[in-house]
Amino acid sequence: MDNQFKNFLESGKKIVSDTKTPKVKESKKQPGRMDAEIGDPHQVFVKRCIQERPKKSEVVEELMKFITLAEKDI
Repeated sequence: MDNQFKNFLESGKKIVSDTKTPKVKESKKQPGRMDAEIGDPHQVFVKRCIQERPKKSEVVEELMKFITLAEKDI
């Protein structure tokens, strides 16, 4: 048993001090636009709807923007 304890101490592992370390808090992203809005606007819209779950009125406004942009191209 002494040999195993000696090997444990030499390995550098810690029991008590590892459990006492504070957790690192993840930084919260601010609600709003995504960081990577570069790319296909439709994909950005879909990801935003899935992650943020906007109100129905906001979704309708976004869809109206897509419609007006598509009508300008015609």
